[in-house]
Amino acid sequence: MNARMGSIVLLTAVSVLGTTLRSSEAGSRGPGPRDVVLYELNEQTRFTTTSRMATSGLEGKAQRGTPLCPEALMAYAEAIYAEFGIAVRDAARCRVVVFGHSEMDLTTLGGTIGGDFYVVVNSDKTNLVDAPELFVMSGTFMGVIQVADAAGVIIDISSGLLKPTAILPGFPDGLPPSERFRGKFRLPFKVHRIAVYKTDRGGGSFRSAPTSGRSAIRRCALRSPSTATNRGVGLARE
Repeated sequence: MNARMGSIVLLTAVSVLGTTLRSSEAGSRGPGPRDVVLYELNEQTRFTTTSRMATSGLEGKAQRGTPLCPEALMAYAEAIYAEFGIAVRDAARCRVVVFGHSEMDLTTLGGTIGGDFYVVVNSDKTNLVDAPELFVMSGTFMGVIQVADAAGVIIDISSGLLKPTAILPGFPDGLPPSERFRGKFRLPFKVHRIAVYKTDRGGGSFRSAPTSGRSAIRRCALRSPSTATNRGVGLARE
């Protein structure tokens, strides 16, 4: 179980970035869609006798109109890049890239996370089959994590703080405000040789997990405060 905890940090970072996230549970009957979903792409971990420390990278999408993809900032990005003959593509969403770190106590299975996030978009002047790369916004995040179930596949994120630190030059509204958030991170596991995520409905209720090569991808999803439940991740402004 401990070996799977490190990825939590990165996924948490993603959660911070958006009011809500859309996850692989998007097709489920849960209340309200996620606005942001992040997947862990890589991780490196170190252990001491008392703790586990990890760093990892995550990537996902934030829907327009959420804290990680503000409507006014996105409209400005489209306009400012157009002045240079660059047309933003897939402007209905922002791509979110996260570089995070975590430290977890091996006795309490609780700890902290933190890191940096970047919001980027794609354009007709970049490789449309490659990852988006045009800068829109960046910032930092921090939070508290705690393993929430006996199997160690769900981790709660609380006391989170998302702080934008840079945006496209000239944006008239200035930096977006810092946001408090909470969330949930889900680690994949196998059922009958199929990688799945555990949902909050308990026994026997799973969703298939996407894979990269032979490894299942870990996921974090967020909801807006108005629809936040214990299913998925929620960003709550405090």
